Amino acid sequence: MTRWEDIASELREAIITGQYPPGSKLPKEEQLERRLQVSRTTVRRAIAALTNEGLVRPVRKGGTIVQHQGARHTVTLDTTVYRDEDGYYFGQAVQPLRALQPSTVTIGPCPPDLVHILGVQTGAEVVIRDRVMGDPATGQVMQLATSYLPADLAVGTVLAEPNTGPGGIYDRMEQDLGWGPLEWEGFISARAATPDEVRLLGLAPGVPVLCVTRTTMATAGTVAGRVVEVNVTRRDASRFAVGYPIVRA
Repeated sequence: MTRWEDIASELREAIITGQYPPGSKLPKEEQLERRLQVSRTTVRRAIAALTNEGLVRPVRKGGTIVQHQGARHTVTLDTTVYRDEDGYYFGQAVQPLRALQPSTVTIGPCPPDLVHILGVQTGAEVVIRDRVMGDPATGQVMQLATSYLPADLAVGTVLAEPNTGPGGIYDRMEQDLGWGPLEWEGFISARAATPDEVRLLGLAPGVPVLCVTRTTMATAGTVAGRVVEVNVTRRDASRFAVGYPIVRA
């Protein structure tokens, strides 16, 4: 390992064993520089690595603070589609969440990782519907949800309008456009957070987002068999974990 990796390992071990408990400060850079007989650049690379891991948080003129590692909220893996007076929802855990601000609708290129899922060409335009979801009582943001719809299907229809009416886009697809009954599939992944996700979710440095990606397929009309939407929901991976039952065979 390089010298900065050695130092990062030493500091990481000290944090894990409680030598530097949550809320405490690491020694100042100049103190580490003198004690370890290394350059300031080497110290900063080690601290940057710990920051990216979410173990510490540099505070301007306040030193480097050891992060609190709170218990995660478990979101039980739920593969059932439910319905209430507002329309379809996916999983009992998200039922209480509501949009904390009006949806935004834009048109832009399809993200590269969704091109093959939507069956469009690289650079093809999609309608992008963004929602900030959370607790309506406290206003705390809990998740970000973005829908991507092929532009050739959505532009010029209610699917590209900010307000799609009762039941949202899925009721419009099934009841107005005749694409239903819709079918869904999903998968779970994680990735580094974007700057907007860091800001909206209030993420600590280095914390990734937990992503639930859901595809919507039409079963009727001229688009039968086609994926008509991909929804990507992101949560703070330091606060949420996916739980699932384990059944003895």
